[in-house]
Amino acid sequence: MPAPSAQPAIAGAPNAPSARGPIPPSAVSALWRGNVIEAVKLVRLEQQIGLKDAKDLVDAYVRSQPVLRKKMEQAHADTREGLLRWLVFLLAGGAVLTYFLM
Repeated sequence: MPAPSAQPAIAGAPNAPSARGPIPPSAVSALWRGNVIEAVKLVRLEQQIGLKDAKDLVDAYVRSQPVLRKKMEQAHADTREGLLRWLVFLLAGGAVLTYFLM
């Protein structure tokens, strides 16, 4: 039977990964730049946890920050709008090109 003093030292080891700990400042910075994938990678490296745990941790952080969540939603909306504009442009260009080639 191990000594009682050894059990707290093992349970509280600094190398033990914690999926509930705060995300590192570099990951927060990546999120504010809009780079979620980089933030997940940084959390995985810093906390030595799996991909799913890191993604869950980043998602929880984003949900807890309403300003960041709103900024990310706006960035996604802007991206969709830009893609829609390009699609309309390409379709119109294709129609004009088809008209002149026929």
